[in-house]
Amino acid sequence: MKKLKIKDLCIMAISLAIIIVASKINIQIGPIPLTLQTFSVFIVSLLLGSFKAFIVFLVYIILGLIGIPVFSSGGGIAYIYMPSFGFIIGFLVSAPIIGIASKSNKFYLKYILSMLGLLIINVCGVSYMYIIFNYYKGVNKDLLNILQIGVLPFIIKDIFTVILSCIIYSRLKVIIYKEEKEEPKLFNERVN
Repeated sequence: MKKLKIKDLCIMAISLAIIIVASKINIQIGPIPLTLQTFSVFIVSLLLGSFKAFIVFLVYIILGLIGIPVFSSGGGIAYIYMPSFGFIIGFLVSAPIIGIASKSNKFYLKYILSMLGLLIINVCGVSYMYIIFNYYKGVNKDLLNILQIGVLPFIIKDIFTVILSCIIYSRLKVIIYKEEKEEPKLFNERVN
């Protein structure tokens, strides 16, 4: 198991707070609210890397399921019956994939892995919505209808979010993970 430094734990705590705040900024446009969560998922996953991002999203889900209102519409174990809960599961599943990009300095790799993460989030979300609507709620909705509800209204925003988060990450990485390099001192100077 990786050993986390105090700086890592502080950044993880701040990242968790960012996710919670981003989930609360929402506009209800059907069964899936429009939030800043997706943006926070990409930024947090890129900043923290695979392992730490996975831990943060796992803690986020646990906090929500035990009743702390961290999700966009509250919290509690009953939240697993919400059609949008699959997207939250997608955050957890996609974090390690997006986090791989944090090790690369190539923008295109960050973008490709983030787009793959977006695909994973949408696959988890759509699959979960399909199950909830058709088997739990008893509302017959085909896959096309689920895509029209859960993906199509958000796709332009999500693609823009991926691009923006990759650009912002490139700037934040320099600030947060700035390595202080000291020039080696020369001790072989002559003393006169």
